Amino acid sequence: MNGIIEYDQTVTSLPRFLLIRQLSPTKSYWNIIFIFTFIYYISMTILLLYLWPPKTIDIYSIGQMYIRIEFVVDVTVMFSSYFFLQQLELRFQTLNDSWEYLLPGFLATPGDLTQFITGLTLDKIRLLHSELSDLLRLFSVGYGRILICFFVFSYINILICFYYIFLSPTNDLINNEFNFNNLIIKCIPYIFSLQNVIFILSVIIAASRVHEKKRKIISNLRLIRISNLIPNLKIQVKFFMNQISVFESSEITAFGIFNINLNLVMSLLILLVTGLVTLIQMKEHPVMSKWNENGMKFLKNLTNVK
Repeated sequence: MNGIIEYDQTVTSLPRFLLIRQLSPTKSYWNIIFIFTFIYYISMTILLLYLWPPKTIDIYSIGQMYIRIEFVVDVTVMFSSYFFLQQLELRFQTLNDSWEYLLPGFLATPGDLTQFITGLTLDKIRLLHSELSDLLRLFSVGYGRILICFFVFSYINILICFYYIFLSPTNDLINNEFNFNNLIIKCIPYIFSLQNVIFILSVIIAASRVHEKKRKIISNLRLIRISNLIPNLKIQVKFFMNQISVFESSEITAFGIFNINLNLVMSLLILLVTGLVTLIQMKEHPVMSKWNENGMKFLKNLTNVK
């Protein structure tokens, strides 16, 4: 975030005639997200405590049932990633919006003051683009390991939820009667699966939107006819093109292992189908039977479930 703050200070210190205006997210947007997340967290915690009240109140049960540390960690990683990526998206959008003011300058007659301002603005946009691309690289390096763990554990969580949905080893926790408790217990895996899907898609969509704004700058540059420009603007445009070719390969990655974009959705779907088919094939395997038995014992030892 220090890089974002320094970038904003650079933008605000620029002269007004350079026609670069900083965009900022609305506070109400994040307030609404936090409110709905808090309501969901409280509702799910109360629901889980109602269905499976803990036998004893100790540090372990408080962390598992009341605080729900795994949810707090997932939300923290998702929100921090989404927030930082949204900040980068808005700043790339700022550079794209500046091109609307630059286009008349490229068509101005040589020697016009407009072309002088256009040259200065283009140079500042190039430098700001370099800073944003470097921040994007630092995000991939610094947050990459966390995102790897986030995606891996989210995938495992979704796979386990699908296993409980399709293979239904939760029959030991419910009776044959149709009532509200049994219905909610059946719906719990669906809720957790949807929760993890939303978390994963939030990060992927945020990263994809940053890439989209970044690529738009390339499209804007390619619309310029360099042959019709004065020498100073030609040099600036060529510098910008060379700079973009250097930073074009730097995408948002999970520590360089895989790129975080919309293609990752298809990869996760294939992995989920493959994993689910494998679990179905191993349903009668002694290891899976032992896993189900240990899972039921753990839940019954932790709660008042009979």
